[in-house]
Amino acid sequence: MPFLENIKEFFSLAQKTNYNVGEIFAQAPEAVYTVAAVLLVVVLIIVFLINRSVKISSTVKLVSQIQNSKNFDEYSSNLDKLATELPKRGKRVADSMNVQKNDILEKELSLLKDFDIKQKIEKYQKISSQYATIAQNSKKYAINDLTSYYDETSKTLLEVNLAQEIKEYYDNSLFTLEDVEYVNSIVEYANTTNEPELILNPLIEQVNRFSYSHNLDLFKFTMALTKKESNQVYTNCTQKLNAVLTSEEEKVSEVILSYMLENDLKEDVYSYISNLKNSIHLQELYFVMFGKKDDIDLDLAFVANETEIGGDYSEYIDCQITDNWRDLGFIKHIIEAPRVLETIGHISYRSVLERIEKLEHEEEQNKAISEALEIARRAEAMAKEAKEIARQK
Repeated sequence: MPFLENIKEFFSLAQKTNYNVGEIFAQAPEAVYTVAAVLLVVVLIIVFLINRSVKISSTVKLVSQIQNSKNFDEYSSNLDKLATELPKRGKRVADSMNVQKNDILEKELSLLKDFDIKQKIEKYQKISSQYATIAQNSKKYAINDLTSYYDETSKTLLEVNLAQEIKEYYDNSLFTLEDVEYVNSIVEYANTTNEPELILNPLIEQVNRFSYSHNLDLFKFTMALTKKESNQVYTNCTQKLNAVLTSEEEKVSEVILSYMLENDLKEDVYSYISNLKNSIHLQELYFVMFGKKDDIDLDLAFVANETEIGGDYSEYIDCQITDNWRDLGFIKHIIEAPRVLETIGHISYRSVLERIEKLEHEEEQNKAISEALEIARRAEAMAKEAKEIARQK
């Protein structure tokens, strides 16, 4: 029986039976089922409309109360909800967001002020993404003011606001060891943009304002950079530092050189000192480093330098050889070093060579004696063993 006829039959029987559902069901069960289905649909529609109205009201309320968020994470979570709910809750929500859009942004930016630059980069990117989503989700309502605001702001947040935050950071940074992770985060972010040099070039210029030859903090900063994470900044700082250490004229401070000696960079220090042509600075280093570090290779680096300064290398070398006259390896290491011959003279040099030859001869004799004694001990042991075997027979 058609749908409408079932309904008509139901109401016809209802009048006759005084709305006795049992009698109606007994006479026309299909009519009862049809009316019940209609009532269920009506109830579901009412429930849906009530639920939708509640959700719309809840979302509108969220728009008005989002500024009461206690911290950035709570604020960001609420904004995510608005971005998700916007395309589902109708024009009323969109109108509410349009009215309060400036206040929403202002409050959000105020919550960022106490974060470090690494955190700010992460959070600005998060906000920008949220705003781009809101712009996309608002298009269905044809509110140009709302859509264009969030679309443009999503870009401005990165290109203007974050750029200014980064500038403020490097303008006030001393580039110490603690700054490495922040610089790395800037490099990582910059390399996601179309023109990373717009961010990195000013940063690098600011780093280069500090002295690579005297600033120990900058030296530590540079040594902590890595090609993978620091990229362009690593390349710049490494090149600048290498240029200082190999310039032959640059005055690298004793503080930095001492730090290098203590941190497995000795060869770089030896090379710097042996090639330094700045006599004034070499003389300064001589007074504070020569013979003071218990490092014979450092001392020999001074000896190897042809730049003339006021220093008595000859007496120092003679004392080292005299004090360690039984240490053949140590003496040979000194005598074979660059410019030692010119420093102590041919006579002394020949005397040391003779001493080395004597020590080597003694060493050979001692070795031969030791071997002979070892053979004798073995022979004695074998003789005792043979005598014991003979006695047993």
